[in-house]
Amino acid sequence: MGSSLFMAGPLCYNGDCMKESAICKLLDDAQSLKRHVRDCLASRRRRIIPRENLRESAVLLPLCWKEGDPSLVVTMRSMDVEHHKGEICFPGGRREPDDRGLVQTALREAEEEIGLRPNDVEVLGLLDDHISIVGYHITPVVGVVPYPYGFRINNESETLLLVSLRQALREDTWMAERTFFRDRGINIYFMEIEGGVVWGATARILKHFVDLLAGSPLPFGTVSDSARSWVENLLAAQGHVYPR
Repeated sequence: MGSSLFMAGPLCYNGDCMKESAICKLLDDAQSLKRHVRDCLASRRRRIIPRENLRESAVLLPLCWKEGDPSLVVTMRSMDVEHHKGEICFPGGRREPDDRGLVQTALREAEEEIGLRPNDVEVLGLLDDHISIVGYHITPVVGVVPYPYGFRINNESETLLLVSLRQALREDTWMAERTFFRDRGINIYFMEIEGGVVWGATARILKHFVDLLAGSPLPFGTVSDSARSWVENLLAAQGHVYPR
């Protein structure tokens, strides 16, 4: 199945992205950025959440360069899937019994969902474990992928999008509001891109990634009316109501 591909968000102009930060310079040098990502992931103690009765899963953060701009490949899911209908997500899914580990889970799912061959992925490392509200234990895997590439989406997705890493590292990009999950206060993050809104577990994983690259948590503002409306409309189409 063919796919359309859109570029999400503006580039970094005149220091808008992490002003006077070394990360901005790294964004212009693919090899330096790859080393920085690998070092960030290897030089820290990864948070490992006990799996208990959760469903093991993994997602791939496919890092590519489009015309020199580092970007992450995401999918907009179909409205016909069981979970996360119409949401913007990283390719991934549940661990199968034959998977040798969660890295293989992420690579296998990426091949099934977007036609990305495992041998074409240079794995850089793992992010912290996350838990989704529908009971999935998620291990995010970061890997570099070729671009342009003959991506082919399956029937789980409507299209592919690219999220600009420059935009994700801007200090005015992120929005959040406070809620409770498993009796703990957490932030629900939002990021508007061309074609929709990244939010929920995907936004939490992405925010964690860019915070690591920046060396400290990026600031966030209040949720815009347009972002809230997009999520409310999506949840309504799913048969849910946005929590207040």
